[in-house]
Amino acid sequence: MDRANELAKDMYNSVFGNPWHGLSVQKILEDITEGQAFSEPVSNAHNICEIVLHLWAWTEEIISRLEGNVPAEPSVGDWPNAEIYEEEGWVQIKNIYFIAVEKLIEVIKNFPEKKLDELVGNMRDAPLGTGISFESMVMGLIQHNAYHAGQIAILKKSLQKYK
Repeated sequence: MDRANELAKDMYNSVFGNPWHGLSVQKILEDITEGQAFSEPVSNAHNICEIVLHLWAWTEEIISRLEGNVPAEPSVGDWPNAEIYEEEGWVQIKNIYFIAVEKLIEVIKNFPEKKLDELVGNMRDAPLGTGISFESMVMGLIQHNAYHAGQIAILKKSLQKYK
């Protein structure tokens, strides 16, 4: 299997599949209610919906970069305001994220293998995720998914203990 397809497989597993580290993002989200998604069980921390919107924002930005656009902060912001999307509803917010991931997987599969080693942007900017290879950028998003999936799992546990 070539590197692009391997990256696509790893991306799939982080969100939909069976990653080695535990549950996928989709599995963790599957029984979270709308009330739980928008509630704030930890003061001064993001809620579950905000984290999912953050995951979506960066997924869209990585798609943009792989499609040849200049690296930037996500067009909807690093942490989109959940209140703006509240009317969409929790199920639709999850679907927007999952659809973006499905698109990203296809973009990765079609990304030229020889470009995987090229740099994203001209200089290293860790918060923006530039100055690294396209392959490292995709791996970073997979790690980003795992990191935030863990946060969601902890928030979910804290919310379920108060049922």
